[in-house]
Amino acid sequence: MTSARPVRAGQAARTALLAVAAFLFTMAVLLRTLVYGAALVLPLEQHRTHRLTTGAATFLDPATMKVHRNVPATATIALLGDPAAGDERTAVWVEFATVETVFGQRIDYHERRTAFDRRTGLIVDCCESYVDDDPGARQSGLAFRLPFAAAPRDHPYYDPVLRRRVTLRYDGEDSVAGLPVRRYTYTAGPVRVEELPDVYTAETLGLRKPARGARNAARGGAAGFVPVARYVRITRTLWVEPESGLPVRMREQRRDTLRTADQVDRLVTFEADMATDPADVAAFAAEARSFRAFAVLARDVLPPVFGAAAPVAALAAWWAGRRRGSASAQDEQQVPGHDLAQAR
Repeated sequence: MTSARPVRAGQAARTALLAVAAFLFTMAVLLRTLVYGAALVLPLEQHRTHRLTTGAATFLDPATMKVHRNVPATATIALLGDPAAGDERTAVWVEFATVETVFGQRIDYHERRTAFDRRTGLIVDCCESYVDDDPGARQSGLAFRLPFAAAPRDHPYYDPVLRRRVTLRYDGEDSVAGLPVRRYTYTAGPVRVEELPDVYTAETLGLRKPARGARNAARGGAAGFVPVARYVRITRTLWVEPESGLPVRMREQRRDTLRTADQVDRLVTFEADMATDPADVAAFAAEARSFRAFAVLARDVLPPVFGAAAPVAALAAWWAGRRRGSASAQDEQQVPGHDLAQAR
């Protein structure tokens, strides 16, 4: 009777160790597949604002038709999600982008509604998408950010100002706010983005008289106006934290010109070299750093640790069972009268 308690204790230890082994193995699998995998989905909800700033923008004031130089300006980009329009696979975000001077003068405005795959970030043609006043604009490529854990290679990317897909080229490794990032860049343009047949006069464009090509194009147009088209050239650089795909810093070098029908640029209407506001860089870096820590822990650290500990717990359970069996046999041999009973 005295041996029953140690036997039951050994059996309980073996059962507990087997449960621990099963738990560790299950957690190793779930962390890498379910927990980490569930985090690699862009949200339906979105409410984010960031700014690009410059201290020396050039712009044409449409009220006075005068060009101003070295004016501080800010581009404010707001992203709002439309959860009701999305589902488990697709999200819909609306982007509002405004460029204003430090004096409150609006230089430029763009708006777009874009649906995209929540895992890949690639644009999906649905959900009443539009760019500015064009509901038929064909958006394709990446919408707002790179995919989670994106490979260091070139990616298709949609530029809403140029209204076309460009190639976002991988440009090497870098560091922003102490965070390891990958640098991507593209240059596109000059691209014709708008026709302006009856807005600018020859005087505004610096012409004594319209150029021959412009004069021919103006026939039948409003008297006194020279038909022009607005052309835009953009170089954009993104510093992207690779685990989250989140751009933590952006630089945009942009030049808008008015070009007459003879394909000569007559006037610069906007020119600036803008970069993400330092406060927004710090906020994005903190967000990306938090996700990176989670990703490394859930994908790379805990699963191998739990996976290595599971066999150890199973081996300990086997050893406990073996010791229990040896102890039971030894106790049986030591029971008083046991040998006498066998002899009879």
